[in-house]
Amino acid sequence: MSEKEVIKVEVPRWLAERLRRYAAEKYGLRRGALSKAVVEILERELGGPPPSAGGLDRLVGLGLSSPRRWSGEDLAEALRDVPD
Repeated sequence: MSEKEVIKVEVPRWLAERLRRYAAEKYGLRRGALSKAVVEILERELGGPPPSAGGLDRLVGLGLSSPRRWSGEDLAEALRDVPD
């Protein structure tokens, strides 16, 4: 689970009521519905979280930065034999 941070803001009453209504319609009256609605709206407007520095992108980058051409052999073995 990602880290969370509390941000307190003041909004006009009419906007708060619309937000509560939107959250209730989309997520129900469960705990955390308002937070989920705010996160959804902010991600839609500002974009999602920045990509992490690991995972598949890191592996692909490692292969692309390698001076060796892969010819179908075991990838781990091919990358291990790369000269520094």
